[in-house]
Amino acid sequence: MARDAVVALGNPLMGDEGVGPAILDLLRDDPRLPSSVDLIDTSGFILTALHALKGRRKVVFVDCAFMGETPGALRRFLPSQARSEKSLPGLSLHEGDLLKMLETARSLDATAEEVVIYGIEPARVGPRQGLSPELCGNLEKYAESVLDEFLKEEPKS
Repeated sequence: MARDAVVALGNPLMGDEGVGPAILDLLRDDPRLPSSVDLIDTSGFILTALHALKGRRKVVFVDCAFMGETPGALRRFLPSQARSEKSLPGLSLHEGDLLKMLETARSLDATAEEVVIYGIEPARVGPRQGLSPELCGNLEKYAESVLDEFLKEEPKS
């Protein structure tokens, strides 16, 4: 059986950019997390996420995302429901575009059966350690939402 994964994007040295790894820390300590779910911290390297996709049943990405929402807002969406407005100066191992990386994975036939993205609107992104109060106060809610992806009961036919 194919394994599932939660993949954290982001950099804890850039304020709210570190929300993904902070969510992984909570999930790592949660006894309800199924043993079939791998927790992967990309450490800010988007290409690590590319390699985490192939052969997986389900992959849930968690990251901060500028969505025009109130800081701390959580949104669940599929890649087909999102568009990127990032303008990257060139190829970089330290910054990337999740949606473009997912397109690359599809073109290489190296993607998971199901991909879900959880975006969290940041309050502050910039050189600093620690999350803003808006995100810090919601960490458990974010982790619970991601965990629910794997605890939902399969629909009965």
